[in-house]
This record gives sequence, structure tokens and C-alpha cells, in this order.
Amino acid sequence: MSERSLPAPRLVIIVVDDDEAIRRSVGRFLRLCGHEVHAFESSEAYLVHSRDADCAILDIQLPGIDGLELERRIRHEGLRLPVVFITAHDDRRTRTAVERTGRQLLVKPVDGDDLLAAIANAIAA
Repeated sequence: MSERSLPAPRLVIIVVDDDEAIRRSVGRFLRLCGHEVHAFESSEAYLVHSRDADCAILDIQLPGIDGLELERRIRHEGLRLPVVFITAHDDRRTRTAVERTGRQLLVKPVDGDDLLAAIANAIAA
């Protein structure tokens, strides 16, 4: 991942992923880019400790409440939280489900420039 910053002021970004290595690497990268990151190991942990943010990065396949359901709940609450989905399971079913949300999907391992572009696109949408 590169260390290029988003063309925006410091952002607050939520990362929800059950893979500790992904949470750590994505979080470290975004912090190096100057952003504040709050990472959660599950949707349930995020929902208990939810906080205001500029964007959320959600893993699709989470135990319990998956990323797609978490995004639905966020939307149902009326929050306009931009979301970027990430997954290690790139298949037609996953892509179709994400396309229905109108959100962007990145495949792990996530490229830093692609992640920054997806965040910027999500915020601009």
C-alpha cells in the first residue's frame, strides 16, 4: 500500500473485519495517510460502540451479522455513512449483492491506492 493521502482533511474511518491482520494493516495504512481509524472485529462490536465517521470499510463475510446486513442496518437507521466493502471471496453472488447496494467492492489483499480511491468515491457519492 502506498502512503498517498486522500485529497481531504483528516477523516474518521471505521474498519470492520474479523481478520486481525487486515484490521491492523488497513488501520496502519490509513493512519500513515493521516486519518483516524476505529477498528472492530465484528458488526456486533461496531453496533455496540458505533461512532460518527466519514466512511466505513466493511468486510462482507463476517461471523454473525455480515457486512451487507450491517450496511442495511446503517442505512435503515437513516445514517448517510459512506461504505466500501472488502472481501477475500470474490464470486458472482458477492459481486451481485454488492452491486445492489450501489457500493464499491475491493478484493483482499487490498491495494492502498485502490482503497484511497474507493473511500474518496464513496464520500463523493
